[in-house]
Amino acid sequence: MRGIQEKVVIITGGAQGIGKATCKEFLHYGASVVIADINSEMGKQTEKELKDSGHPVLFVETDTANEASVLNMVQETISTFGRIDVLVNGAAVFIMRGIEATVEEWRKIMDVNIMGYALCVKHVVPEMMKVGNGAIVNIASTSSFIAQPKYLTYNATKAAVANMTRCMALDLAEHNIRVNAVCPGTVWTKNGEDFTMKTMGLNREQADMHPEIGGAHMLKRTADPDEIASVIVFLASDGSSFITAENVMVDGGYTAQ
Repeated sequence: MRGIQEKVVIITGGAQGIGKATCKEFLHYGASVVIADINSEMGKQTEKELKDSGHPVLFVETDTANEASVLNMVQETISTFGRIDVLVNGAAVFIMRGIEATVEEWRKIMDVNIMGYALCVKHVVPEMMKVGNGAIVNIASTSSFIAQPKYLTYNATKAAVANMTRCMALDLAEHNIRVNAVCPGTVWTKNGEDFTMKTMGLNREQADMHPEIGGAHMLKRTADPDEIASVIVFLASDGSSFITAENVMVDGGYTAQ
């Protein structure tokens, strides 16, 4: 992938799922990666796994909803690698509630899924400006654009991410910083597997065939995390140098039906 080698990349929520797959994809193309995650145990485990493979990796325990924590993440990155070229905003909480959602539930999901993205961009952009360019990739969702039953809280925050992406792209274009988002369909992560098994008793093969899960996509299956990661890396690469303000659907045709 052109323009990834020797870049310094921060990936929030990088300890597992799509985030971990994205770390591996960037490392494959020669980047240095900062795993920013609130889960210290999983973050250290992922850091060790990737370092043992000979890759330049740093884990920084980060609560993206806490501005001091975000500042520390940026400072640790600069101290270790000297620059920041790419930010992947992926840290999120999954609170799927309807109108019955409590004030506490609304505040938690908005603090992480909206404020967390905003704080990371706020404090990473000055470092990108020192470099003279940058790329930001937000992880939005198909849920940014469609209505789903009892998903009010989650869909509202992901809709915000979609429009934040456009607004950030407009504001940062003069600094040669591109901002895009990926909008995945259903992805078969460990969390998704645990949730599906717990609530529906379905394994991967059964979930892929279920009309409300894999079967809801044109391709009749769920996605693997690395299928999302490859698009994230593309949007950060020189191969997408004239793409900004886009919300790219990576959903197996889900939203086109």
